[in-house]
Amino acid sequence: MLRLLSGVAACLLPAGAILAADWDFRPRVELGQSYTNNVGLGEPGREESEWITELRPGLGLTVEAPRATLEADYEMQILRFDDNGNLDEEFNLARALGTIEALPDSGFIDIFGRYDQQNVDTEGRAAFSNFFTTDNRTDFAIFGVSPYHIGSWGSFAESLVRVTAYDVRYRNTDPGVSLVPVDSDNVEFVAAIGSPESAAGISWDLRGSHTETDFETGETFEFDQAKFELGVPVGPRVRLLGVIGQESDALEDISQGGLDESVWFLGFRWEPSDLQSLEIRGGDRFYGSAWEASWVRRGSRGELSFEYEENPTTSTGVLGNDDLFLPGFPTIDLGSLDTRPFLQKRLSGLASYQLARSVITARVYSDRREFLDMMAGEEESAGLSVSYDWNAATRTTIGTLFNYELRDFETGREDKYIDLTIRARRQITNVFAAELRLSRLQRDSDVSAEYDANLISLFLIARFGENELDSRR
Repeated sequence: MLRLLSGVAACLLPAGAILAADWDFRPRVELGQSYTNNVGLGEPGREESEWITELRPGLGLTVEAPRATLEADYEMQILRFDDNGNLDEEFNLARALGTIEALPDSGFIDIFGRYDQQNVDTEGRAAFSNFFTTDNRTDFAIFGVSPYHIGSWGSFAESLVRVTAYDVRYRNTDPGVSLVPVDSDNVEFVAAIGSPESAAGISWDLRGSHTETDFETGETFEFDQAKFELGVPVGPRVRLLGVIGQESDALEDISQGGLDESVWFLGFRWEPSDLQSLEIRGGDRFYGSAWEASWVRRGSRGELSFEYEENPTTSTGVLGNDDLFLPGFPTIDLGSLDTRPFLQKRLSGLASYQLARSVITARVYSDRREFLDMMAGEEESAGLSVSYDWNAATRTTIGTLFNYELRDFETGREDKYIDLTIRARRQITNVFAAELRLSRLQRDSDVSAEYDANLISLFLIARFGENELDSRR
């Protein structure tokens, strides 16, 4: 592990900066024993209990150099099953994000990567934890590079040119998966120039973008867009917005790109203070009526944000959206890992509030997918996650994580998932801690098999410094 993370850092940092860099290694290890009454997520009457031993060695790394930074984390999850040795498994979890300042204050290179597990098919069995066998799981790896240039043209304009190239690779897919995920290469290009963000008076923004996903097997997805935005202030805190442009007609052809259809929006931006902003736009795109909205409100104790957007994309594009991988929350809501392009209409919200001895965090989302290939059709899902962490006493914390998801399929099928985890943690010394976790997973379905499972785990934890990966599995 140390060699792997050191190699990532060495590739990221300029040779002259390696010796001058500040390296912070944070090793950790967890040893646990768990019991579940339904290891295979069988329907009522077909449950099978199991004892599971778990070892989780991990290493976090932070590198800070004069013109480069790196945050990386790696963890191995080793599972040994008492009665079913054929289920023994090792899982890898990793993520890294680094930035090089190639040109002073203007040229940068981001390097990023992630390795994790994910449910493959939304109609198959799904779980929030690697403890359960589902025959519906795969490993996925995302790694890429994103060079970009930020230009400043005095009081006249600011510019951005950015290219993002990343690969998505799938490995160790469960043998029971009928819909085998397909590897892909992805490129995103954005070029923009517009008035400085802090400029008063009329604002303007001209930008173009190109997105391409090349699947190893299957049709390539391409989408282009060019648009011009004009903002006119009508008061000290309100600005009217108008957008015109051209974009690809993904309903006609998903693989050609081009600027075939017109796009326009009208809306407004309201900023009553530096701590709050609201923006709403309505207009017309290649598929008909379209909406965009965002609201952010910050306070001394918390933050609240909502965003609604509509964009054509693929499952690969969703996996490449790092905003969906929030620490402390599961990522069950990513949808099926297939090659079908779709119009995604997504509402997402995040709220956090800090009390004297506790923190409450909530996430809500709604995801509607209208497929753009010849099969057409649509799927919908919506979910709510709430976490509560309470410093109950000196060196003692109690936490709760609740997850709910509703999935609607075009066939009329409806699935509901509920996952609840309660954990109590006692810090024994500055290094060692003990943690007890109680979890319950439940699926209700009007078509497919229903199941529920209970899980109880006791862990001994050794951590040398703060670490990034959460113990969500």
